[in-house]
Amino acid sequence: MKCHPAALAAVVLCALAALPAWGQQPAAMQPVESINPVAGEVLVRVPAGIGAQSSPGADMTAGLVDSFPSGSEEGGTEAGQGEWVFVPIPFKSALLGAGVQVGAGRLYKPVDRPQQEHTSMFGVGGMYAEGGSWAAAAGDRRYWGQQSRFRSTVIGGVGKVSYPVVVGDDAITLTLPLEQDFKGGVLQVGYEIRDKLWLSAGFKYATTEVTTTGLEVDTEPPPFVDWPPLFTTDVASLRLSVERDSRSDQFYPRDGSQLSAEVAHADPAYGSDSRFTVYELSYNGYRPMGERHTLAWRLAGKSVAGDPPFFALAWFGSGVDLRGYTPGTYIGETYAAAQAEWRWQATERIGLVAFGGVGGVWGDLPAFEQDDFLPAGGVGLRWRLTEKFRVNFRIDYAWGKDDEVLLISVGEAF
Repeated sequence: MKCHPAALAAVVLCALAALPAWGQQPAAMQPVESINPVAGEVLVRVPAGIGAQSSPGADMTAGLVDSFPSGSEEGGTEAGQGEWVFVPIPFKSALLGAGVQVGAGRLYKPVDRPQQEHTSMFGVGGMYAEGGSWAAAAGDRRYWGQQSRFRSTVIGGVGKVSYPVVVGDDAITLTLPLEQDFKGGVLQVGYEIRDKLWLSAGFKYATTEVTTTGLEVDTEPPPFVDWPPLFTTDVASLRLSVERDSRSDQFYPRDGSQLSAEVAHADPAYGSDSRFTVYELSYNGYRPMGERHTLAWRLAGKSVAGDPPFFALAWFGSGVDLRGYTPGTYIGETYAAAQAEWRWQATERIGLVAFGGVGGVWGDLPAFEQDDFLPAGGVGLRWRLTEKFRVNFRIDYAWGKDDEVLLISVGEAF
């Protein structure tokens, strides 16, 4: 579920729970677990794009904290000074219609430690789309303490989205216009136990409520529909992660690596409606290939055990594993992906990339589509937004086995 945007402004935008991935091409609705208990072979179909990464669901904050960059950064800026990033991104979605996302963030180093290698950041962002869908979020990640060995992250978000779902069986289907209110937040604290090795612990809470809106039907609903399909879901989890980060730059790395492992456990004892555990592991590597070229590669996997809500499962295409698939097309209990990207800094401001990889999704979930061979590839354009920090505006066009997407964001994919 990781976007890895480079500025907090983009982080807020990238993980706003209300959004399908902006600019993605519409895809066929995919079967997912029933929202409400019904008998027989009834499925509830949620539009592709409603998922763990870009979901209006209760897991909205999962991507936020993971998207904050961390580690070292070449160069720096004057004591106490920073640099502002402002990014407006228009979008058009088959799910939400036309809209705009706007974010602003400040990257800075503290007055008393201007030469520290870590960059702190603060940002706010919002989204509005036709039909009244909206979302807002704010977050702060800062380094503090002696030699900046402590790292704190605080994020909160709220919003409302309107979208359709289709319920049905082999004989009858019915489209239900739904409205989903959500709010949530993350608190996480990390400590650098040794050089470039971080241990972090935190708590995540999110709640979502679904209601029907503007529904007018002339006949009684089909018998398979639990009317109305209303529900409220709370997800509360404790998180523990370890990270080894030797990247040369947290925004545009050309050398080094980043290894991250995390366990998140949701339990009714913390206020969650369901009990499940999520395991995630990733490795990013970087190697300079001359003065203007960089080879980057990524290995990543996710596994979910217990009784998770559908939006907490392993959604292939969420984040960057892999680009080329609309989230919601392939869902399982486990996924794994490997990819490589060639980056060329053509001029001081303009960069080009080409990427490709393969992955798979597995699990004993017959209501979801799965596949053990999912290749992907694509090309991208980069435009440097800031002077002091190497923060790029990113446009990627990617295609997969049976899908293609256009992704617009800020910061490198990984």
